[in-house]
Amino acid sequence: MGNLGHTGRLVLTCVLAVVFGVGGAVGAVAVMHDSLTGPQGQTGLTGAPGPEGPAGQAGADGLDGKDGTRGPAGRAGRNAKAAPTTLGLGSTGCLGTSMEVVTDVAVTAQNKVRLTKKTVCVVK
Repeated sequence: MGNLGHTGRLVLTCVLAVVFGVGGAVGAVAVMHDSLTGPQGQTGLTGAPGPEGPAGQAGADGLDGKDGTRGPAGRAGRNAKAAPTTLGLGSTGCLGTSMEVVTDVAVTAQNKVRLTKKTVCVVK
């Protein structure tokens, strides 16, 4: 077997593995073990990991996907419990807090603004 080159020995091992299956591969490696091994590195062990490198570039945002299908319609709302009431603005019989509002604006002869205010509130 010394006549075969390195490639020839590998081919022979592969042929034996194909012909005889796993048993043939194990047998070929056992018989030609010395001729298949190459020179070993300094220690044969992996060294310690090196320093951590710089962070890579951030990825770009992708395109938005298409809108999904519309969901089912919701159920119908309930009927109102009370009939709607009509409300208005007034100055007597208030239902809540009254407010003072500007009802008229006038400019005097001396170019002064005169505001007319009235108290109003929500009434029935």
